Amino acid sequence: MTKLNRRLEMIAVIVAVPVMVACSLMAPKETRQWQPTSVTDFKSVAGKWQGLLVRNPRTRDDDWVTLVIGEAGAYEFASYRMIGVFAGKGKLVLTDGKLSAKSDKGGQMTLQLFADSGSPERMLRAEAKDSEGFHYWADLKRELETASPRRQNNP
Repeated sequence: MTKLNRRLEMIAVIVAVPVMVACSLMAPKETRQWQPTSVTDFKSVAGKWQGLLVRNPRTRDDDWVTLVIGEAGAYEFASYRMIGVFAGKGKLVLTDGKLSAKSDKGGQMTLQLFADSGSPERMLRAEAKDSEGFHYWADLKRELETASPRRQNNP
């Protein structure tokens, strides 16, 4: 039994050392320099946005959320959970460069647009509070955003 344990330990070391060396040689992941940016109109943020929805107080699992914003400010969101769908829709209001909405059930949401000067990528930070007092937040990225700058540059 001890020979087997020694062999397993040796195999673990043989595998672990190259993995650690490879990880240390990898380039660090680039960090974004997100800066708040004013929303000028609904058309500038229209489209499908997605990201991880986090609840406070935290739950065991966070949920994926999709937010679709129309060119006139109508929105719909959906988050699919183990216990069912968390969804809603309504009309956004643009005030002082930020978007906001209130639901008929007492919930409220604020959206702030962020930009990175080194990239055409944008992010919407959503913060919300539901009628039961739970707080939510999500950093949402536009679906297929990397394709849109290429389309704009190609005739």
